[in-house]
Amino acid sequence: MEKEKRVLIVEPDQHMSEKLYQIFRKERFVVSLTERVSEAIRKIQEEHFSVLILDVGVKDMAWGEAIPIVKGLDAHLPIIMTSDHNTPELEASILKHRAFYYHVKSFGTEDLILAVRNAIDKHLTHG
Repeated sequence: MEKEKRVLIVEPDQHMSEKLYQIFRKERFVVSLTERVSEAIRKIQEEHFSVLILDVGVKDMAWGEAIPIVKGLDAHLPIIMTSDHNTPELEASILKHRAFYYHVKSFGTEDLILAVRNAIDKHLTHG
């Protein structure tokens, strides 16, 4: 029996959040949404997820503080960072935090879907 593919999306923009929900439901993933990192951390403590999509624009906690907390809860959980805008400094910081993938939203959703599939494949082999 195939393991359930569960995606947790932390996205402060409600329109983008709904768009991502529809995309990943269509891909047959179980999707949980929140706009708050604190809520995501609670969910990770209570449920198993295959991948976390975390936007750099989250409001309740700096994403750089959130990643070590998430990794402490589930060291193998792939984290995909998303951002509306790219800067070399942001990209370097995300790479330093060892995110699984960094997605700039203006590139469209195909790359993001592929990254999520790859992250889930990797996670299923570890967890």
